[in-house]
Parts: sequence; structure tokens; C-alpha cells
Amino acid sequence: MIDQMGSPEAAGADRISRVIFEHAARISREQDIDALLRLNADLARDLAGADRCTIWLANEESHELWTKVAHGIDPIRIPMGSGIVSACVSGDRPIVVNDPASDPRFYAEVDGFSGYHTLSLLAVPLRAEGKVIGALQVLNKPGGFSESDVELLGLTATYAAAAIQAQRLREEAQAARLFYHELEIARDVQQKLFPQDLPPVRGLEYAGVCVPAKFVGGDYYDFLDLAGGLFAFTIGDVAGKGISAAVLMASVQALVRSQLLRAPLPVSSLMTELNKTVFHCSPEDKYTTLFCGMLDRDRATLTYVNAGQVLPMVLRADESAAIHRPIESGFPIGLSEAWEYEEAVVELHSGDVIVCFSDGISEVRNLREEFWTESEIKRVLRKHRHAPVQTIVESLIQAANEFAVGVEQFDDMTAIAIRVH
Repeated sequence: MIDQMGSPEAAGADRISRVIFEHAARISREQDIDALLRLNADLARDLAGADRCTIWLANEESHELWTKVAHGIDPIRIPMGSGIVSACVSGDRPIVVNDPASDPRFYAEVDGFSGYHTLSLLAVPLRAEGKVIGALQVLNKPGGFSESDVELLGLTATYAAAAIQAQRLREEAQAARLFYHELEIARDVQQKLFPQDLPPVRGLEYAGVCVPAKFVGGDYYDFLDLAGGLFAFTIGDVAGKGISAAVLMASVQALVRSQLLRAPLPVSSLMTELNKTVFHCSPEDKYTTLFCGMLDRDRATLTYVNAGQVLPMVLRADESAAIHRPIESGFPIGLSEAWEYEEAVVELHSGDVIVCFSDGISEVRNLREEFWTESEIKRVLRKHRHAPVQTIVESLIQAANEFAVGVEQFDDMTAIAIRVH
């Protein structure tokens, strides 16, 4: 009677047990994903009794397969659709080939530039979240590979795929943390572009507020106390959202400031020159609506140019509490190089309040997809017409948020108010 413990099957099982035991301790202690993948490759090689193991990953963007781990050779890239490993990935099935030279799928070029001679191979798909992301391939087992090797390497392939997915998730999480940190920096920088201090200005009370829809936004406002008793204010809204809109916003704000400080009058010429600069310096799909107003030294006249911005409102101080809405408007800045802007004038009286706001307020919608109405905006302004201007702008944004309660803020909300005395 043959001793069962001395049979080839028993010897093979004992070898496999020893391989698993020897590798398990190292794998359980390893924290580095790349090192863990190399240990997985070692385990697969030794479990199958092969000479080498390679872990291939698919790159869908470049339509290539590349070696994440490769025993004994430098990293390799091959076109998707070439080689037995590619057939394994595209077919999502293990492939055993014990005579590669006679298999038309064999990609002999790899042996050609690596100097290795492939005699047999086994490729097993790597799956993560229901998708094939690559393959684990072992090479050159004495006597060739069998179906039992396929079953044996299935678990190793699962471990390898899990490690790769964990690495990708970790990298994505790290990238997300970095991006979040960069957004925080961008937000802080952008907030500093808004007026930080509002020093007293003769004959005026003024305030502004901006609530971005995202971390950074494309709205802005600014106030400038100029020589000769002039006072300029601007409010703008760059098309789009996020970082690109914020960058253009910062550029437009810098250009407006520099031109106002250098040559504030006439406002129409300032805006025409600004439009040409933005047209040549910004992408075709980027533009900005912009309102630029100038108060004279007596605070009796508002001269302005409106380049596509939401029409402002002038809340009269008399008992009628009338609201005048200047309607003159032109093209947004950056849409057409040839546009010539014209300025308009509004007469002011002591106590009048000029209110400007972005379409993030005027076009806010509620859960029923209804737009906030102009009459409601006027109601809020009349209700707070005797309040400090800071209260007026804060109340306007609060009322817009209350109307849209339950709806995610879609656009930046910006409002400024100036009361003349």
C-alpha cells in the first residue's frame, strides 16, 4: 500500500501550504502598496512553481498594457490587443498556453527586447469593482501550467486587484485632499480681493457682500475713493464657475482698478478700453458682465456704464419710496472687440440708495422651479430702506436664501448698496 503522505499530491499540497505560510506573514505586515504588490507577485510565482510573475495594468487612455510589477525585467508597455495577456484582459478569462511559439496571440516582441525566453504562461484577470483592470501573468513552469494553477492563482489575483484598487483610492483621496487645500488657498486669496476695510467717505455710506456658490466664484465688487472727490464702484459676474472664473475675475478686477486710478473719466472710454483688453486676453467662451458707476463730488449725479450686468435699482428717499431702475445696458465685457460703450446719468437726492446685485440673486429659484420676482426684491428693499446699507445687502441675500430654501445654491450671490447724503 502506498503511503498517502508520500504521494505527489500530498507533496504538492505541503509545498503550497509552506509557500502561503511563508508569504502570509510578510504580506500581513506590509503597509506600502507597491511593496505589497511585489509580495503578491512573489506569492503567485511560488504558488504556481513558476520562474517569474508579472502584474499588468490596462491604461484605457493610451490603449496600452503596462507592467506594474515585472520580475527580472524593466517596465514594459504593449499596445492593447497585442499578446496573450491582452486577450486575457479583453476576454475576462484565464488563459493557459504551454507552447507560446505555436499560439498566434503570443507577442514575441517582448521576448525580443527583454532577452527572456517564454516557454509557458498563465494569465489570470484582475478585477476591481466588476471591471477588469489588468492581469496577473506567471511564466515558465517546469512541465507547464494546468487548470489547478488557474484555481490556485485566482485568490492571489483577487488580493493583487484589491491592493491596486486600494492604491488608486488612496491616490485619489490624496489628490482630493490636495485639491481641497488648493481650493481653500484660492478662496482665501479671492476673499482678500474684496474690499477688506470700508473707510469713511464723505457724503456716502456703502457696503457689499459676496456669497460664492462654490469654494471660489466669478462674482466681484469693489469701491474706490478717487482724487477730486469722485467715488467709483463696480460689480461684475464672470461667465462660469470655479477656478477658471475666479482667475478671470481677479484679472478683470485688477484691470478695472488700475484704469480707474489712472484715468477714471470718461467711464465710457474706460469700459471700451477694458473690453478690448479682456477680449484679447481671455478665452473665447469667457466674458464678464460689469457695472461701473461713478459718483461726482457733490453726490448729486451717478454716471455709469452697464455692460450686461443685472439692472441696478435706485431706492428714492422721499415718502413715495419709489424705485428707479436705469435700463441702459450694453454687451458684456470680452464678447466683441468692436463694441463702443456709452455712459448714462442718474440724478440723485440726499438719502437715495443705489443697490446693485448679481443674477445669483435675481434668478434664484425655489423647489417648484419658480423664479424670485422683481416685486419681491423691491419689497425687501422698501422694508429696509431706512436701515444701514450693510443691513440692506444682508437682508437681500437672506430673503433670496429663504425663497430658495431646500435648493442648492447654483450661482454666486453678490450685492452692494450705496446711500448718498
